[in-house]
Amino acid sequence: MTWYQRLLLVSLVLLIVSGGAAATLAPPHAQAQSPSMLYIPVIRHSGTMPLFGVETWPNALANSATLRTQAANLGATWVRLNSVRWDLVQPEENGPYNWAALQNFERDLAAARQAGLIPTVIIRGAPRWATVVPSNCAAIKDEYFPAYAAFVEALVSRYRNQVQYWEFGNEPDIDPVLLQTDQIFGCWGDLRDPYYGGERYGRMLKAVAPAVRRANPQAQIIIGGLLLDRPVTTDPTQGKPERFFEGVLRAGAADAFDILAFHGYPSFAGRYPVDHDVQANSVWTPLGGVTLGKARFLREVMSRYGVNKPLWLNETSLLCTNCPDPLIQIFYIAQADHVVRVIARAAGHQIDMVTWYTLNGPGWRNSGLLDGQNRPRPVFTAMQHMIQLTRGYQQVDIIDYSQPEAIEGYQFTNGPRQIDVLWSRSTENQTIRLPADQFVMATSLDGLELDETLVQRVGDEIHVTVGFTPIFIERRK
Repeated sequence: MTWYQRLLLVSLVLLIVSGGAAATLAPPHAQAQSPSMLYIPVIRHSGTMPLFGVETWPNALANSATLRTQAANLGATWVRLNSVRWDLVQPEENGPYNWAALQNFERDLAAARQAGLIPTVIIRGAPRWATVVPSNCAAIKDEYFPAYAAFVEALVSRYRNQVQYWEFGNEPDIDPVLLQTDQIFGCWGDLRDPYYGGERYGRMLKAVAPAVRRANPQAQIIIGGLLLDRPVTTDPTQGKPERFFEGVLRAGAADAFDILAFHGYPSFAGRYPVDHDVQANSVWTPLGGVTLGKARFLREVMSRYGVNKPLWLNETSLLCTNCPDPLIQIFYIAQADHVVRVIARAAGHQIDMVTWYTLNGPGWRNSGLLDGQNRPRPVFTAMQHMIQLTRGYQQVDIIDYSQPEAIEGYQFTNGPRQIDVLWSRSTENQTIRLPADQFVMATSLDGLELDETLVQRVGDEIHVTVGFTPIFIERRK
């Protein structure tokens, strides 16, 4: 019995004892009354292999050898660091740069490299002498763009051998009036502006892009990961934050950035099985869910302006604010399920990088891959197993075993080896048939082989039961 099955069993018992709604919980491979028999997959279109990333809180990597070890064990490629602040380096107008203010950032940077991670670095925190309102979380006045560009050029030059990816702000599409002063996210939004401040942000990018490229021609400029809360805002008091990115393009900044980043944060529904990425009550579900809906929205905006930039989902997780026992045990299962679905979907739809927020635990609203003592949660194990199986795979195809309404799947290919990541679109089990000479192994989210009740040899075929919870099938071409 895998940890997944054990957790489900324990959670079910606890819910029954506590009088909870046990009917909302089903085993990942509950027996269906009439399973469908499906055959060899039909490949519909190809994507690219995403690179796996994590984010850590400032000082976390530098201060914890255990966290660095767990980062290396996970096998991720990227780490996102939210550590560089202009207001700390240059607190006085026309003053010298105080690089000592980045001492903690430099320690995290060294720790990331020690763990074998490629850093992407956020630049934020404008000094109040340069902002439109008295806060370090606020848009920079146009007349101070040259000062900001000079700082950015000095920064990128200083770290040109250590950092190649620079992100400008974090969720800039939030008006700072909606936040507490000096926040670590938001800052560029403007409720009063038809394009929510996006044009000013675009003008800033146009000012700093030449500076970045002079300092390091190989550097990549990332639009600060967009919150993109909803595709259409109907409350007139909230402005139109969904137009922020269009404002960037209207400002003529298409050539001033290399990568478009966005964030996606569904919340735990309080039960499992649920596909949290495409919940029925989500504003993004009509467009395909949080991950694919936001990507589709941004690509549509780009297409109207003749722009085509890579997409990164550089913050995502499954959140639970109030998760006491036994609910937290069900949440852990849902979280492990969620990370595999999101990464597989991203891979099949040309989203080039997925970053989980956070590696360190317990994280924001229980988002951490690790717990408070930096021990792996089920979501860590699931992500680690997926990384180990798919590392080095350069082609990702959407597959459906001829039944797109029944199975969602993604095939990772590298030479003669293939990994199919599959799940049933409902709680009804499906059965797929593979030629026995192609089958290598089928595993669950914790990396253990599926037992004989789920994988059976029938003549010259292998029959595999596919339930709601994702599984991995390793096969030969």
